[in-house]
Amino acid sequence: MFIPIRTDVPLRRTPYMNWAIIALCVIGYMVQISAFRKDMGRPFMLNARDPHIWQFFTYQFMHGSTMHLLSNMLFLFIFGNNVNDKLGNIAYLGFYLAGGVFAGIASVLTDTGYVVGASGSIASVTGAYLVLLPRSHITIFYFFYLIGSFELSGMWFVLAFFALDVFYQFGGAGGDQGIAHMAHIGGTLFGIAVCLLLLWTKLLPRDMFDVLALIDRWNRRRQHRDAVSRGYDPFGYVPRGAARRELPNPMIDRIQDLRASISAAIAHQNLPEAVKLYLELRAIDPNQVLSRQAQLDVANQLFSQQIYPAAADSYELYLRAYPKADQIENVQLMVGIIFARYLQRYDKAKEYLEAALPRLHAPRDVELAKSELEQIQKSQSPQV
Repeated sequence: MFIPIRTDVPLRRTPYMNWAIIALCVIGYMVQISAFRKDMGRPFMLNARDPHIWQFFTYQFMHGSTMHLLSNMLFLFIFGNNVNDKLGNIAYLGFYLAGGVFAGIASVLTDTGYVVGASGSIASVTGAYLVLLPRSHITIFYFFYLIGSFELSGMWFVLAFFALDVFYQFGGAGGDQGIAHMAHIGGTLFGIAVCLLLLWTKLLPRDMFDVLALIDRWNRRRQHRDAVSRGYDPFGYVPRGAARRELPNPMIDRIQDLRASISAAIAHQNLPEAVKLYLELRAIDPNQVLSRQAQLDVANQLFSQQIYPAAADSYELYLRAYPKADQIENVQLMVGIIFARYLQRYDKAKEYLEAALPRLHAPRDVELAKSELEQIQKSQSPQV
């Protein structure tokens, strides 16, 4: 038997919502077996022949057996923690429930019986995991004649289960095994589509590990190979007056390595190392900007290390790259304070403080901004 037991992706924050969903599933099953006889529980199962709206939600927290519950909760714990970490608690809850609804719709369109279980919702979570963390690895524990473990690519692990569902559903391999394969397929496709959309619209911060980054690097390599095959010499001499072709950045590999290392350092809470790598990255290419949270984390760490010029530069880069981010006024306040107190660039400080002041809500922040503006006014007033 082969059992997945963990991923190699560290968590940046505690996945409270995923734990709460697991708890609700366990409680739901305990209520189901203790208070409901089989017929009494049917109104809460998803009836493919006569579905009701509430059933698309309640069926996600019911299970057919203890083993059914345990296997689902194991997968949810392994994959859901990292997806919860990426999406945040509230967004993850909405995503999980919507994935279950979509999986239920897919099942209703193809099945005729009752459907219970969280596997459709969990399939949407694994679809999201495939898009957000395709380079991760899953540790598999096995016991058959021997006992041990091995690592497998998370991407291939999810794709293998998806292929099995497609095979059983459409390949005539026995779709009547009591498993809602179409719910799994629908959930997985939902998770993939939603997370691709979130990354593409930048509603979810990009990084060097998501599937779009993998596709982008593959496309760059393909373009380079095609150009070389057509006779392009990336090291060739360009005569004066000849049309110049844009050459690839010779440091692109180092830039990608640095971005990946910065993300890993932040994930492991090693912010001083992330700052060191970030400064090297900016020295190579001043136009580089990290994902929203990573850029803010690095800027905060630069400030805490009293590297004020780099901190101000990092905050300004954050403001330019993410002008619609939450609590942008607090970042403007921070930049204004740095320019006023530590860099004595009062014109820049006044610009940011005046931009932040109308949007600040906390009385302490409002008072701080006004105080800094008053100090700037005094410093710029002529002495008599």
